[in-house]
Amino acid sequence: MLISLISFAIVFTIIALAHEGGHLVMAKRAGIRVLEFGIGFGPRIWAVTHDNTVYSVNLVPILAFVRIAGEGETEEDLNCPEAERYQAKSPWQKFLTLVAGPLMNLLAALVILIILAVFAGVPTGVSHEIETVTKGQPAEAAGLRPGDKLVAINGQAYQDMAGAIEYIHNHAGKKLVLTIDRAGQSLKIAATPTLNPKLNIGLLGFSPKPIYSRINPFQSVYYGFEQTASMIIVTLVVVGKLLTGGVSLTDLAGPVGIAQITGKYAQTGLVSLVYFTAFINVNIGILNLLPIPALDGGRVVFVIIEWFRKKAVDPKLENQINYWGFVFLLALMALVSAHDILRILRGQ
Repeated sequence: MLISLISFAIVFTIIALAHEGGHLVMAKRAGIRVLEFGIGFGPRIWAVTHDNTVYSVNLVPILAFVRIAGEGETEEDLNCPEAERYQAKSPWQKFLTLVAGPLMNLLAALVILIILAVFAGVPTGVSHEIETVTKGQPAEAAGLRPGDKLVAINGQAYQDMAGAIEYIHNHAGKKLVLTIDRAGQSLKIAATPTLNPKLNIGLLGFSPKPIYSRINPFQSVYYGFEQTASMIIVTLVVVGKLLTGGVSLTDLAGPVGIAQITGKYAQTGLVSLVYFTAFINVNIGILNLLPIPALDGGRVVFVIIEWFRKKAVDPKLENQINYWGFVFLLALMALVSAHDILRILRGQ
């Protein structure tokens, strides 16, 4: 649990810094005063002021935030010159300021993936070595351990680990005898894959260790763009299925579930955790562009309306709509988180 919480805090603080940093940079370029750019929440423990912006670190150093002049009704907002407020800027400047956050998440994912490819290589397959064993699953109950090498199943040797995994997937509910090489010692271990109803395949609950191959820097750049594009498509497909009923809310993960998933990636290794960080960056970037009130995409809708009307939407109406959008998102998050907790308690 501690690993999950720490890794979750680190990953999502990086993501928040990228997102809010995008808003910070573009707002300043548009001439909008940024009141504060902070890390964490709670009482302020350190701060420095530069170019009318307070850069702060707060007591609970998780996530990040940016406060832009004109978005609130605090004394700082009211004392800010009218020309430096968000509302005083053109629709184009507002648009760029809003989309800069999500786009910075996508850029962060691209950079992470390129760096990962340069230093760790790219996955080209999986080895016979077991990297992780999931708690409460048949693999753990049978006695499999990280570091074991799967040699054969029911006496059939597999040169390619992918073939062995496919065999397991196709034999849900059937007892399998696994031949394991454990530090040079040959062992026979019996295990029965359980059926995963969503995937309709048999699973033992272990992950094989990936095989990475080094590539040159130019190939790394191509790999980064390719993977980022693939992640964007996957995210859009999931959103589409959610809207059409192909994916239900119970299939989603809230903060609790994501923290658990982050912990699993952290236990798998640094490379897996970094790759997951890139994937979540893409998710956050795309989801924030959706036209939902309170999200950047929802606020962009008001900018587009202003563009066509040649007149800004009443700020009070916009704030009210964004407020109820925020309430809706909090309720949705609470619902999904409750399902996450129930799923964890059931050992799923």
